[in-house]
Order: sequence, then C-alpha cells, then structure tokens
Amino acid sequence: MVAAGPLRRVVRPVVLSFGLGDDISFDRAMISRYGAEVHGFDPTEESLAWLSTQELPEKMRVYPIGISNVDGNQRFALPESEHRGNFSAKASSGRSIELPVLRYSSIVSMLNLSRVDIVKLDVEGSEYEIIPDLLKAPVQPAQLLIEFHHRIHQIPLAATLNAVGLLRRSRYALFDVSPGGRELSFILREGE
Repeated sequence: MVAAGPLRRVVRPVVLSFGLGDDISFDRAMISRYGAEVHGFDPTEESLAWLSTQELPEKMRVYPIGISNVDGNQRFALPESEHRGNFSAKASSGRSIELPVLRYSSIVSMLNLSRVDIVKLDVEGSEYEIIPDLLKAPVQPAQLLIEFHHRIHQIPLAATLNAVGLLRRSRYALFDVSPGGRELSFILREGE
C-alpha cells in the first residue's frame, strides 16, 4: 500500500493500522520515514503471539481488538491451515472464534484522537461493512489505504466497485492502485 506524499506537515502523523497479521513492514516504514505514531490492531491470537516475538518500534502500540461496524464481539472463521492463514468474519468454514471488535469512531474516541492521517485496512472482507460506518465518523482520515477482498469468500467485484463509488462520493480521490489491483489508496479532498 502506498501513502500519498508528502503527508500533511504535522509533528507526528497518526496512523491506524488494522489487520497486522505477521507483517508490520508498512507500520515500521511509516515510523522510520515519517516519525509516525502507529496504532496497530489485530485481535487474533496468532498475530498477537507473532507480535510478541518482535521488537516493536517505540512509536507503535498494538491493541488486541479488531475493527467492525459494531462494538462488541464478532465471529471470525479460523484459517484452514494451521501454519498460516487469515481470520475472516466473511469466511464460512466450520471452525470459528469470537473476538473483540470496535467501530472506527469508538477507536478514535478510545485513543482520544482529534485527527487521523492514515487508516490502513487489511481486514479480510470486512472492509465492505466498515467503510460506510467509517465515513459517518466525525474524524475522517486524510488517507485510506484499503486491501479489497472481492476475490475471496464469494465477495463479488461489484462490492468493491460500490465501495469505491461511495468513497468517491465522500470526497476521497483514488491516487494509487497496486499492480495486482487489490490495494487501493485514497486521499481526502479538502474543501469540497
């Protein structure tokens, strides 16, 4: 995922990174390059165990909760592979677990944030419910970096097209698409 440059001139950019898994290279780069304050979120035991083996940057905080369009607990299907895989609220496999989740606005309130510079969403199909809820929050992120999952869990491409349309109508301009076409980066247009 690509952050638009240059970022707004702020003392320390605020990044909310959802769906850490076992890769925090984006988060490390935001801290190293921009001195960002990164708040990482992942409720899964596997991710939290992996993170506990890492030497986290001083400016990174990790929270054992996920993001959703509700506050409470949400059912996540367990990965089919015991060695690697992603938990998803959209998968329909037989094995599942309940994990804590919060709405974007609840997370912003919990962290007492008056601004958010970047939100990164890699949430295995839940982005389609999170985006409309996020767009209703009083604190809008300056940039949204989203991995869309229309290729899995029987999510149609139309769901991604609808989400992109909603973002565009909500003053977000598309500024980058990954080579695979699944990671899309948006920037909030000021003053419209």
